[in-house]
Amino acid sequence: MKDFSLQGKVYLGASLAGGKPGAMHWVNDAGVLQISPSVSQETRQESHSGQRLTSATLNTSTEVSFTLTLYHGTAKNLALGLYGTERSIVAGTVTDEPIPTVVDGDIVILDRGGISALTIEDSDGAPTTLVEDTHYSIVSADGGVLEMLDVAALTQPLLADYENGAATDLTMFTQQAPIRYLMLDGMNTVDGSGEKVRVRLYKLKFNPVSQLDLINSSFGEISLTGTCLFESSAAMDEALGGFGRIELLEAS
Repeated sequence: MKDFSLQGKVYLGASLAGGKPGAMHWVNDAGVLQISPSVSQETRQESHSGQRLTSATLNTSTEVSFTLTLYHGTAKNLALGLYGTERSIVAGTVTDEPIPTVVDGDIVILDRGGISALTIEDSDGAPTTLVEDTHYSIVSADGGVLEMLDVAALTQPLLADYENGAATDLTMFTQQAPIRYLMLDGMNTVDGSGEKVRVRLYKLKFNPVSQLDLINSSFGEISLTGTCLFESSAAMDEALGGFGRIELLEAS
């Protein structure tokens, strides 16, 4: 491979002993994948020439860091940067959800989103059923957002019944730092060369995402960084190495 500019599919999955991958998944469009090897050194200067020339070096550490930029905000991709846990919420029915004490003009956020068939009653012994656009309005059914219009004469707390839509909840910092195996199934795009490349990184430890734009005027992305950990069980095999390997595939 001479001139090169690579593209391809990035797969992540469980990192197993011996530099082996577990079950993998495609991260969808990945705009950047970089590795940054580095060696830290301690130097010694001689003290007899009058010039303090470097006479010896001692390697104190060898590190490989990585950058991975993901363009798709899937739950799995977000969980990597947020140390999150995915939880599937099935469509269902919520009954007697209490609404905090409110006055006219207040905004209420229901526990679930994607609401429909909303009914609200007050807590009087003979409950009053609130009328939409008289006592309250639905600001956003998807967001579960209500505005209270005329509640002064009602007995609180108000109680809401509704149907909620299915969703995937993603918590933040409920997992330890994720460690994943990475494989790039790549191709050289220069002058239509069609050359194929496979890159394997055995044990990536992800840092939390440093910034995640929730409202922005351009395309969003998930910029991930971290460290390639040394896999000692793979290092014993000279064909594998301790961090990973790059395979330049020959045309068949």
